[in-house]
Amino acid sequence: MQQLGKLDEAAAHLRRNLELDPASDISLSRLASEALACGRLAEAGRLLRRSAVLGAAGGTPADRQRRALERLATARALREDAEDRTLPPGLVVRGVFRDSSGYAFAVRRFVRGLVEAGIRVRLVDLNYADTDNLPDDQIDPLLFTLDRPVRAKAVLTITTPPAVEAVPGLKTINYTMFEALDIPPLWAAQSRRHDHVVVATGSSREAWLRAGHPPDRVHVSPAGVDAVEAGSIPLSAIVDSAGRRLSDYRVRVLNVSDFNDRKNLDGLLRVWLGTTRAEDSAALLLKVGKGGGVSDGMRDLLARVSVRTGRTLAQAAPIFMVEGKLSDADMMGLHAASTHYWSMSHGEGWDLPMAQAGAMGLTLLAPDHSAYHAYLDDRVAHMIPSPVTPGITAYAAQDWWSPDEGEAARLLRAVIDDPDGTRRSAQAHLLEHFSWQAATRRLIDLLRELDAL
Repeated sequence: MQQLGKLDEAAAHLRRNLELDPASDISLSRLASEALACGRLAEAGRLLRRSAVLGAAGGTPADRQRRALERLATARALREDAEDRTLPPGLVVRGVFRDSSGYAFAVRRFVRGLVEAGIRVRLVDLNYADTDNLPDDQIDPLLFTLDRPVRAKAVLTITTPPAVEAVPGLKTINYTMFEALDIPPLWAAQSRRHDHVVVATGSSREAWLRAGHPPDRVHVSPAGVDAVEAGSIPLSAIVDSAGRRLSDYRVRVLNVSDFNDRKNLDGLLRVWLGTTRAEDSAALLLKVGKGGGVSDGMRDLLARVSVRTGRTLAQAAPIFMVEGKLSDADMMGLHAASTHYWSMSHGEGWDLPMAQAGAMGLTLLAPDHSAYHAYLDDRVAHMIPSPVTPGITAYAAQDWWSPDEGEAARLLRAVIDDPDGTRRSAQAHLLEHFSWQAATRRLIDLLRELDAL
């Protein structure tokens, strides 16, 4: 029922189940999560204490139990701070900032911009998985100092709707985004509980509106790009298993993707194997996944694509693979080592790597859909026609877009054969309109309009 967006019915079912089985740890933990999401702190405390007793007997894992109790204690502290007139006014920002996800990157950039603009920020680190974190020395040290209390009017949570938790007396604002035409029913139901939803692009706003979200409670505030010249970054020495150097190829095409169906790596690889030739002065640089462990999956995918296209890897231009956790600086190094950026994604809420590539002057090959419409058009990028099609796997209930592989092949062939003649640049456009400084100013203006600052 919860996945269908029937949150009250799901909670009622869990309460009935708890009456029948008072030792049901699943019911206790889910009801505690529901209470935290709604800001019912006293109820959450009672449920978590009961769950802790079961946890000691082998119920809820101790780590998950500890984190829930920490979030409860933090919510109580934020509520008390909001009523303390001796504290300076400010903003509470919640989110993961220690890992290499897009949301964590947005937290890092927005928080630094807010502080530079003179906003006092209390940063609450959700930090769900210590093992996925970047080393502390790869993270802006400023972020570790923002733990001082502030008297806030609102909590801005930069993450997906299921991770938002309300604090009584403070406005609940969620900065989020979605990649398909329609948001899931669960997201729609959870978002309606929040005072305001802020999304990065018009395509995401349309997705919330199609789900029936009130128009006056969903707002657009784009993310940003860093003003970094590719020539100012030391080039990474990227070498493949055959000893070939990426820098030896004239056309160096970058793609940064999680290893999932939405990123459409199979479509991208079909076009690459079917279009390029071994003698081309071109190479594909793939950064796949946020950590390690994708090598076997990529080998299997490459084998399937080779069978599908009837072409071997040796017949195509080379593919360089990079995996593992990379710092923000290392990611910039991948961009600096490349001349083009190419996506065949089925949908994006923003696509930070694509936007940053454009800001660094790379020629872009982008699907003509979703978030790309917010900052690209065919004057500054090569846009790939992308008709609407049914989604699959995690997006089976939503429609998304499928980039035309024939047109992508034509564009790819053109940029390899004539990189100078096909050059397009979104750099000036992105730096003028979508810097992180501009993005932060827009967010501050919106928060003030919403009486959150």
